[in-house]
Amino acid sequence: LTDGGWLGNISSRKQYPWQVSAEEKRRGEDVRPIHWANRPHSYIARTEIWDEFPNGRWGDSRSPAFGELSETHFYRFSAGDKEDRRAMWGESPIEEGDIFETFVAYVNGKIPKLPWCESALQLESSLIKSKLSAMNKKGFLTINSQPRADGAPSDHPILGWGGEGGRVYQKAYIEFFTGEQNFLKIQNICQQKSHFTCFWVDAKGNCSDFNLPGAIALTWGVFPNKEIIQPTIFDGDAFKVWGKEAFDLWIELWASAYVEDSRSYELIHNVHDSYKLVAIIDNNFFEDDL
Repeated sequence: LTDGGWLGNISSRKQYPWQVSAEEKRRGEDVRPIHWANRPHSYIARTEIWDEFPNGRWGDSRSPAFGELSETHFYRFSAGDKEDRRAMWGESPIEEGDIFETFVAYVNGKIPKLPWCESALQLESSLIKSKLSAMNKKGFLTINSQPRADGAPSDHPILGWGGEGGRVYQKAYIEFFTGEQNFLKIQNICQQKSHFTCFWVDAKGNCSDFNLPGAIALTWGVFPNKEIIQPTIFDGDAFKVWGKEAFDLWIELWASAYVEDSRSYELIHNVHDSYKLVAIIDNNFFEDDL
């Protein structure tokens, strides 16, 4: 239908990089933090208590506060029962390399979901799939990413959004879990590259310095007769809220698929306890991605 011209270019009908909610009260919403890009139902659940939604700019994420998730919300997307989850994420993983291979399988489309990803790898992330696969093999377990864009046409079949006649931009972004040794390597690299901005949080709530003057624009668009639109941002406070949810998912969805105190159960708990969740922004959107 698309090739025949009946549906037109999919990107020309995508209002924002993220899926717009059908709720009437969210009609004016045009800015979201990137952290829930792969768990949009969770973001909707956390913000359903808000009376107003960000329009034009993100503002102060601390007021109103993000709502808490109930156990029902953790299972809102269909991850299946314990047997289904083991079939996707490993019948009996006993070492960290087994977990790495599960993430590689997801990136390569061999399994449909991860605890942090309600559906298959997003189309724009498929542009950097080989890089993501290589990262996961080395223990950088990616759960969110976007490639750079430097003035791509707004009707680009993969990167486009907002309708025709505009240009869209975005900074490369990557979010992943990793162990201490890998984290120290990444930290060293980020210190050497001034255009990289690195943030982290762990399961205990320890985190990097989030002393930011405000939100960081990750995606923006320039359209005829409109102000610049920036629908996707990074926010330090929102990242800390997401970080707690992200670590909880190791236990609520993955570890719970195994018999308590089994080697697989203990492995997932050890990863949960010892890994960090890291987010890196490449502020140089003119050149190659992260």
